[in-house]
Amino acid sequence: MARNQSSGENAREQARRIQQEQQRRQRGASVLLRVGVVVVALVVVAGLAFFVLNRQGGGEEFSASEGEAPAFANEQGGITLTSAAELVDGADMGSVDASDVPGSGDSEAPVPGAEPREEGEKPHLILYVDANCPHCANFESSQGQQIKQWLEQGDITVEYRMLGMLDGNSTTNYSSRAANAITAMAVESPEDYLAYLEQVVTHQPSGELSDDELISIAQDDYGVDLSEPVENNTYRAFVSYTTKQASEVGVQGTPTVYIGDQNWQDSEQAFGEWAGGIVEEYRSETGDGSGDGSGGDSSEE
Repeated sequence: MARNQSSGENAREQARRIQQEQQRRQRGASVLLRVGVVVVALVVVAGLAFFVLNRQGGGEEFSASEGEAPAFANEQGGITLTSAAELVDGADMGSVDASDVPGSGDSEAPVPGAEPREEGEKPHLILYVDANCPHCANFESSQGQQIKQWLEQGDITVEYRMLGMLDGNSTTNYSSRAANAITAMAVESPEDYLAYLEQVVTHQPSGELSDDELISIAQDDYGVDLSEPVENNTYRAFVSYTTKQASEVGVQGTPTVYIGDQNWQDSEQAFGEWAGGIVEEYRSETGDGSGDGSGGDSSEE
């Protein structure tokens, strides 16, 4: 009887130990599962970060905020033309840091460089443009020829400030990629800058251009090799800098267009009528009555 009781107790003790061992193993497996989930999550996050960096371009070689500025650019990130094939020397900033852009953040603050025009002073046209903006494409398509005509006649100077404002509308940051390529063209072949800019910007209704296509257009149509600055994102930080500058003075959309301190958005006129009136005023002040200042497509919004 005692032996049977002792045997029963031993069996129960053995069963208890087996149960405890199973529970311990289950707890261990649960911990390992949780650790595994965390590790997988970290790997996914790291992979996404790597993808984003490479999508933006250049991995470790690419900085979103610090980088080279083209010598032709002014301190607002603008590149100015005095004719369709001639650029004005810039501020020669060397490098820029988009994380350290001075500005008021006040939408009512004056746009730097958009100064009141003095009598007899040539009108200065400032254009904020995004290559992924359909309105910019329409503007260049309808007004580009008139702007070039005024340039060639010596009636105006034109400054382009290329933005990456619409990067969020693209899975490849197309606005900044295209602006980088356009800026590179100003450096590599200033005489082709305006033509290349117009070709890229007006392509927008047909969709994005890949980096290879941006390079091919420059090579095939202008004989210019942009492979290095496009592949290395040489001016992407400069584009970020220009975009931040625009944001600081309240530029909220593109195209934003100024002549002197006058904003086309504040006018109820079509661009050709509005800008043509300013050109005619300048001509009358300087005694040059040649040409037709009305220009442009009066249907332009």
